[in-house]
Amino acid sequence: MGIGRLLDLSVRTMSTYQSAIDIASQNISNAGSADYTRQKVVLASETANNGQGAGVKIQDVLRIRDEILDSQLRKYQSTYSDNTKRSEILQKIEALLGEPSDEGLSAYFTQFFNAWDELSANPTSTQLRLNVIQKAQQLSERYKDQIDGFSEIQFTTQREATVQVEKINHFLKEIHELNQKVYETEVRGNEANDLKDQRDKQINELSKLVNISVNRNSFGAVQVNVGGVYGADQTGFNQFKLSIINGQMKLVHSSNENAVAIVNGGEFNAIADIYSNKIIKYKADYETLATTFVNKVNEIHVSGNTLVNSGSSSTGIPFFGELAPGGSVINAFVDGKMYINTSILQSPKNIAASSTAGHDGNSEIANKIAALFKTKFSELGENNFVDKYAEILSSIGMDKVVADNGIKSGGLIMQNLETQKMSYSGVSIEEEMTNVMKYQRSFEAAAKLIKIADELLNTVINMAVR
Repeated sequence: MGIGRLLDLSVRTMSTYQSAIDIASQNISNAGSADYTRQKVVLASETANNGQGAGVKIQDVLRIRDEILDSQLRKYQSTYSDNTKRSEILQKIEALLGEPSDEGLSAYFTQFFNAWDELSANPTSTQLRLNVIQKAQQLSERYKDQIDGFSEIQFTTQREATVQVEKINHFLKEIHELNQKVYETEVRGNEANDLKDQRDKQINELSKLVNISVNRNSFGAVQVNVGGVYGADQTGFNQFKLSIINGQMKLVHSSNENAVAIVNGGEFNAIADIYSNKIIKYKADYETLATTFVNKVNEIHVSGNTLVNSGSSSTGIPFFGELAPGGSVINAFVDGKMYINTSILQSPKNIAASSTAGHDGNSEIANKIAALFKTKFSELGENNFVDKYAEILSSIGMDKVVADNGIKSGGLIMQNLETQKMSYSGVSIEEEMTNVMKYQRSFEAAAKLIKIADELLNTVINMAVR
């Protein structure tokens, strides 16, 4: 081997192992970064044009990733984020209901019927009649508060969904731009591992919002689909928008509403499901309860008689709502509020407690209305009012329990997958320090070859001078 070739081989070897040391040092410096992927140097023998060995070269710098593990992490991340956001919203709904407490609807229903029970003991008492009106007003106001609360939460979720869509579009744009940078870098023969880490971070953040699928191509780029609809690759990216279709919240292509993403995971799915299904169901149950309540009270009240006034009593007055010209009751329950009959509000004497005209001491109607408290109705699934309300609460509570259980189980799965990922893709300080020492020894050996070549060159020169 000539001295020149020995020098060339040594310099090339030193450069190779210096690069290997740099990569190992990069691993060590990023050991605490959750988004960093360990890089592995693949060394290979360098061959000259004449087929002779020419030292060592870095054949590749691999990102140590497990695609199957990454796919599982994104899938369970979407489910975990779905349950977390769902639990957060349901927590607000439970806070709105305020159960169990003295401010809950069950307490107001109880107080309303207790007021009628007390009136039945003394049906001519103005104070007890005013108490009936007061308890009815309190029940009505509390009912309205909760119905409005549902609407407010629904409005808030729609506003939050709009922000979520903006984030989805932002991540898709970022993924597209990073795809371009990865492609341009690797076409020039350079490694783009750090850019790929940045891209994977954006993909993972996107998976928290919505379910996605990821496919990689031979150019180092990825194609991301959102709910089955094209999202981004190296050539372009899609933009989505929020659309309410037949009361259902949907994620659709910004320029083609027929391209609807099938969303079944992520925070957006939780928001869309609660907006489109859960709150609508809760409100419908509330409205059924209120409608049945005012109808049953009115059915009895219209058959009763008011206190005697100017020598006679009146009948046919509903407790809730007003009489229409045809005799039907209107405006008893409107927009979440129960409206007490105006004639009763003007005078408590118009409360019909008696079943017999002109007999103020008769309290049969008051007794019948008080008895509604424990009466079961087919309209309520063979429940009384309080039990039906408890059933609604149980339904909401069960939805919250399911979400919370999903958080617990999903958290354990995510923890296990993250542990697997760290053991596979994470940086081991001990292993990297060993690599640094190994590469350093090889670097030093190459440096000694240069020293030997220098000594040989000096010997040759001295011989020539002589």
